[in-house]
Amino acid sequence: MANVLFAGVGGQGVVTASDLLAHAALRAGWNVKKAETHGMAQRGGSVVTHVRVSPDQPVHSPLIPHGCADYLIALELLEGVRTLWMLAPGGQVIADARRIPPITVTSGAATYPDGLEDQLRSRGRVLPATEEATRMGDARAANALLLGALGRDLGLPEDAWQSAFAAVLNPKALDLNWRTFLKGASGR
Repeated sequence: MANVLFAGVGGQGVVTASDLLAHAALRAGWNVKKAETHGMAQRGGSVVTHVRVSPDQPVHSPLIPHGCADYLIALELLEGVRTLWMLAPGGQVIADARRIPPITVTSGAATYPDGLEDQLRSRGRVLPATEEATRMGDARAANALLLGALGRDLGLPEDAWQSAFAAVLNPKALDLNWRTFLKGASGR
């Protein structure tokens, strides 16, 4: 079983990214459970989703137990560090290097913490996903790059991912997101 936790802020596509993983696993014939926590997620608040997938074991609960996430997909650095406690001892981080300052920072009441990349990198990979997606045509495709990196680790078939992308994404965004996914899967 693979326990995948997604963390980011409202407006980043956290739920869509987790939908893509869930759809890809279903299309591959895997067992899947998914749960979302929105909280104060409207544009800027924390969003966390749990996705549990298995090619052969039943998945009984959608929630990942504390300290048992095999993967933490962090769409923003601070949100990644905030949820790092959910990662299993051997779990892996796949994070975007993107910073989205919370309202306390933009209002001047706090400063964005230093050293977040190092904390996440000590447990996995921090990728320039937003930067790369922008170069490829649209920053909103950053999550596809992170999913590509995850897909390489999970071993879900490429055709299952492609089918999931076609089912979940707007047709206008499909080509760019698919190319960005393949870039993430290639590891280059």
